[in-house]
Amino acid sequence: MNQEKTEELGKELSKLLILRAKKLEDSLKEIVVEVKSENINELLRNNKLIFLYFTAEWCGPCITFLQTFKEVAAQHITPGVLYGKVDVDSSYSIADKYKVKHIPSIIIIMNNEVVDSIVGQTSKEKLENKILSYIHSSSPP
Repeated sequence: MNQEKTEELGKELSKLLILRAKKLEDSLKEIVVEVKSENINELLRNNKLIFLYFTAEWCGPCITFLQTFKEVAAQHITPGVLYGKVDVDSSYSIADKYKVKHIPSIIIIMNNEVVDSIVGQTSKEKLENKILSYIHSSSPP
């Protein structure tokens, strides 16, 4: 293979990788669903296990930790498990319903019952372990 052909293939591969990265980034945004008053009841009805991430646009730690939440969610996509994000300013009624006093917080709901919560930031490893423990306990043997 000549030099010109190799460079052409390299450029083509680079374009494909950039496109693939963009698609992955877009799909990552969809993994964490925006939860609002209008859709919460349907989401509760249709999912056995829900991880609700409570955040606000003005909260620096929330923005930082959201990336960790998204990364862990992307690695543990499971049928019947929903990863949701609740903006406490625009969906105050949800935050009030679950008595969220501090953000960032994650409320863990199994079969429509709050079973656990994580208040504040935690390491990716601890978050992943917590999520995995609930996924394993919610799935049939």
